[in-house]
Amino acid sequence: MDEHGYPEAVVDGFTLGMFVSYDHCGDAWVTAPDGSVGTLIWETGSPSYFEESIAPDPNGRWGTYAVQLPLPLTTDAEAAEYLRTLLPELRTRWEYWTTNR
Repeated sequence: MDEHGYPEAVVDGFTLGMFVSYDHCGDAWVTAPDGSVGTLIWETGSPSYFEESIAPDPNGRWGTYAVQLPLPLTTDAEAAEYLRTLLPELRTRWEYWTTNR
């Protein structure tokens, strides 16, 4: 947990942290291995989805994504599982951003 009591996790060089976290939703940031940042508008629920909310900026974030998974996100262990599940899509978006900016 971070200093505000929000869950955080590191998986394969990507770090998930929270701007704000409620029981089933919140806003989060993901730092990639190179230090660049993408952001998430996340929810816990079904069905799962991953949608671009704000397009990547060549001079800023590698995107903002609305995501939903049927996984809780209230502890560090849950944050690690949530990030691990999103990582294939996040890594693809980040890699595209790094090679096309």
